[in-house]
Amino acid sequence: MKKKLIAGCILASSLVIYLMIQNSHLKNENQVVIEERHSEDHEIVVPLYHEEAKYSAHAFIEGFFDYDDQPVKENVETYVTNEVLNQLQFNNHEGLEANDDLHVSSSVEDLSIYFGQSLDDRQELLVLFTNQISFNDVDSRVQTIMKLNMIEQEGDWKVHEFTFNQY
Repeated sequence: MKKKLIAGCILASSLVIYLMIQNSHLKNENQVVIEERHSEDHEIVVPLYHEEAKYSAHAFIEGFFDYDDQPVKENVETYVTNEVLNQLQFNNHEGLEANDDLHVSSSVEDLSIYFGQSLDDRQELLVLFTNQISFNDVDSRVQTIMKLNMIEQEGDWKVHEFTFNQY
């Protein structure tokens, strides 16, 4: 009986020692994970957004979509590259200039600009706004979604590419 008791005590002691060693290993592993997590928290890279690109995009949209009779080239040319300037239409009523009764106006409402991907000299923007259009005193409102790719040229942010849909 004493032998069984001694064997049981040795077995229990061995189990306690084994569990203490395992506990020590788990504590060490836990500490390593905590330290790695803290170092990762400090290494979080905040995405770089170019606020200046947002202001240029806002000025471009207001300059092009806010007009009486037709968009004015001078209102947008400082905010776009030459390639984009050549794509824009400033004579929306070709063939209708002789008609004095024709009146078209456009305005921008509820303009929101969201940042997309960016690099040092590039910024992608998503633009949402309502385009209020009046044609001979008949008003309509269309929702506009634009994607603008902005680039930095000589310290100024300009629209390099754009796409848009109106619904």
